[in-house]
Amino acid sequence: MKNLKRLALILLLTPLFAACSSGPSESDVEALIQAQYDKANSMMDDAMANAGNDEMAKAMSGMMEGMMPTLEKVENVSCDTTEGDNTYLCTADVTQTIGGKSRTDSGTFKVNDVNGTWVLTQ
Repeated sequence: MKNLKRLALILLLTPLFAACSSGPSESDVEALIQAQYDKANSMMDDAMANAGNDEMAKAMSGMMEGMMPTLEKVENVSCDTTEGDNTYLCTADVTQTIGGKSRTDSGTFKVNDVNGTWVLTQ
């Protein structure tokens, strides 16, 4: 009976510990990567807004805008613990479009759990 209680306790607590130590989901990683693309596009928008009336600056801004990548999709996300419980090394296939051409590359990203919020650190 004593062993049965221990086994029941272990079976009940195992999912809780597994949930606490799980890494970021595919959607978490995709959202972090999308945020990086959004940040880069915002910086480009700000640069274009600050170009003023200078024709050369406007032309350069327009050219650079066409070179900015657009995130299409993030697939095959896999994360493993590294450097402690709150840090994960994730790999993913990232498809982006640049200048009308689509391209898929594999990337590695370091993701940290900072006070319950996922943060892309690399």
